[in-house]
Amino acid sequence: MKNKFIIPLIILGSSAFGQFSVSGQIENYANKPVLVKVFENAELKLIKNINTDNQGNFSANVPKEYNGIVRIDLPNGQNISLLSDNKNLKFKTVNGQDLNKELKVIEGDAQKEYNKSLESRTFNEVQSQVFPYLMQMYKPTDEFYTAMVKEDKRINAIKDSQKFSELVTYIGKLADLKQKAQSNTDIELANAIATHFTNDDERLEQSGMFNDLVFAYINTKLSSSGSQNVENNLTNATEEILAKTDIQTTRGQNVLTSILSFVPEKDYPNFHKKYVDKVNGLTCKLTDQLKKRVGQSTTKVGVKVPNITFEKSVNGKKSLYDIKANQKLIIFWASWCPACQQEMPYVKEFYKDFKAKGGEIVAISLDYDQSEFAKATKDFSWYNYTDLLKWDSPIVEEFGIESTPTLLLIDKDNKLIKKFNHISELEASK
Repeated sequence: MKNKFIIPLIILGSSAFGQFSVSGQIENYANKPVLVKVFENAELKLIKNINTDNQGNFSANVPKEYNGIVRIDLPNGQNISLLSDNKNLKFKTVNGQDLNKELKVIEGDAQKEYNKSLESRTFNEVQSQVFPYLMQMYKPTDEFYTAMVKEDKRINAIKDSQKFSELVTYIGKLADLKQKAQSNTDIELANAIATHFTNDDERLEQSGMFNDLVFAYINTKLSSSGSQNVENNLTNATEEILAKTDIQTTRGQNVLTSILSFVPEKDYPNFHKKYVDKVNGLTCKLTDQLKKRVGQSTTKVGVKVPNITFEKSVNGKKSLYDIKANQKLIIFWASWCPACQQEMPYVKEFYKDFKAKGGEIVAISLDYDQSEFAKATKDFSWYNYTDLLKWDSPIVEEFGIESTPTLLLIDKDNKLIKKFNHISELEASK
């Protein structure tokens, strides 16, 4: 069954009617941020940004039915992936070298089952790959050969006694297919992936493996093609999978979004233009992910940019629109961004003249640490704001920001005049 449009899985910031809860304790991680995410249309979507308490505890609700991978991210890059069957998840771990090494699942039958299936898969690999090779080296009467026969029977007994839920079995099959396709370009594997794309429900997008499977499909098709024209082969493979999934459905659009994300535009500009034009010509509803990928952003020259509402007032102002100026320069940056660190001294110098002529700067930081943000902005006299969500910020998503620094010059009516990456570009256009 093709994946038709459904009501969005996640209502950002809502937890009043949670379908199930995700809670945990991260030792040595007191009063620090935790980002709870799920996969929506094959891309990670933030559903809750919450601080741990003094003991490292936190809890968040997933407000809609969900069967797939829930990811817990720390701003420093560490993360934990847990499988949920739309039931409560609870875990405990220790902040340090590896969160997963100390992970203990307290509540969550699907993840507990999945852990057992992973152990079983390891035994299966030994049984199917190691034993046959070793048995050729020994006689049936040898003690080690007899021991392997005994272990083989024990593994079979374990396999016969294990019964996994439909979701765990499904995720396990996807994982096996993904692993095989990454190391083998057999066209039958591409066909198996295509079957999942055409038949599976939204659990495929929620598995966390969707984009890897799209890449494996395209890579296998390219490897099996006899033609040396890579771009032509790429187009043929894309057309083939879109014909199976239908670009007017969510599934087809998710596939195209994934392909456009890993095919570099600078190397294949004609390919990107072909599908950007194709998407722009569609009359059906588009996913937000595809609109963003093809540049259907609200930040277009001559168009009023979205308002930015500050959680706490900044210099007495509650939002971007509240700040009145002849022109405003919105800067997306971060204290951890080396390019931004190089850019900000030039911005400070530019601000003197810009401010004198009735202009104002509103700097939106993609920081995640309040102390680092405060330290970095203590000498900036313009409007400084951060929601401490890094790339998960809804402001970043709404403005379609893909790199830092990004600068937007807007007029007194908040309409976009110019979008650029360095203050020198604005200086040059004077």
